Amino acid sequence: MHVTVRLSGPLAARLGNRIAVELEPGACVADLLAVLTLDGEADGRAADVVAVVAGGTIVSREHALAAGDEIDVLVPVAGG
Repeated sequence: MHVTVRLSGPLAARLGNRIAVELEPGACVADLLAVLTLDGEADGRAADVVAVVAGGTIVSREHALAAGDEIDVLVPVAGG
């Protein structure tokens, strides 16, 4: 199944702002994050600190994804 992912921060810098990801049917957010950090394309630690939004709501790593979902992966920022 295909989902569309909008990325921010370092993930966007490495993978692009908006990407299509192919996942197995029944995949969850944790599966998506594993694909995004596969093969060193992105820092695996990034998956530990991101917020994932589906349908306008922050969702858990166990949240089931469906074909056609649009997901936002948000990296926290700090500044001063």
